[in-house]
Amino acid sequence: MVDWYTSQMNIEEQNEKIIKQLEILNASIKHQESIKHLMTTGIIYGIGFFIGSAIIATIALGFLGPIFGKISWVGENFERGTSILQPR
Repeated sequence: MVDWYTSQMNIEEQNEKIIKQLEILNASIKHQESIKHLMTTGIIYGIGFFIGSAIIATIALGFLGPIFGKISWVGENFERGTSILQPR
């Protein structure tokens, strides 16, 4: 059986470890709430969203292009744009 003094030391050691972990967590939260960190994260997520949306739109239009091409005004405008871009 563990005596009272040994168990009390173990509790004090655990309290010290918990306090150290809380200090580390507080420092981490303080860093994550900084304006620089928030701006950097927002810019990175914004660029990622833009690139991902462009990729998805390109793939979708690649598959759905023939369907859109059957719409008369889309086909006419595509032909007009193609004729403008062709070298003379």
